[in-house]
Amino acid sequence: KVVSGIIHKKEILGVMGANGLGKSTFLKILSGIENPSKGKISKSNVVYKEQYPKAIEGKVQDLLMKASGSLYASGWYKHNILEKLGLQYLLDHEVKYLSGGELQKFHIALTISQEADIYAFDEPSAFIDVEDRLNVAHVIKDFIEAYEKCAIVVDHDVQFVDYIADSMLVFEGTSGKKGTVYGPVEKKQGMNRVLKDLGITYRRDKQTNRPRINKPGSQLDQKQRSSGDYYAYG
Repeated sequence: KVVSGIIHKKEILGVMGANGLGKSTFLKILSGIENPSKGKISKSNVVYKEQYPKAIEGKVQDLLMKASGSLYASGWYKHNILEKLGLQYLLDHEVKYLSGGELQKFHIALTISQEADIYAFDEPSAFIDVEDRLNVAHVIKDFIEAYEKCAIVVDHDVQFVDYIADSMLVFEGTSGKKGTVYGPVEKKQGMNRVLKDLGITYRRDKQTNRPRINKPGSQLDQKQRSSGDYYAYG
């Protein structure tokens, strides 16, 4: 069950919640792949990156050129998409032979290459090395801001969502049975709700500003728990 909400140009809406609550179904309904059992949905031009990318036929370069048109030849596309995702070395490769991480990056690029108003990404950090996930987040964020689009990103990586999201939806309920949506809300409010449910306190280091998960039972952990501020900036 969801309620109506607003998403703005240059905004990324992060979506978190346990498995089996309908996050992927939500994106598929927005994208027109599935129909809602009840209620109505306002049709928008949405392109969807599925949760488990498929190894489609064709070469990386040919498929990206076809999807992006004249954008492919731009310096912006070469630097901000191909180079940052490490795809410039894979252009002559057949997609069906890419590794899991390479395939994920290819589908992220393929999604960005298409013309749409809303870009729906289902778990874009999956199969991506931990050290490379923020780079993927930067690629998506930079595109949304540069071309004044908007995106909805479902992911389970707290740090990834923390970096990429401007606002949030939180899916709650009973896995495999029912799901309800809290939001859209500001990122701080959404992250606090997710982290409280996970039993994790999260902060940013005062000196480096790097994100940190507090050690359970530590003074900082106890202080944040007692104040109800599971998502804090130090």
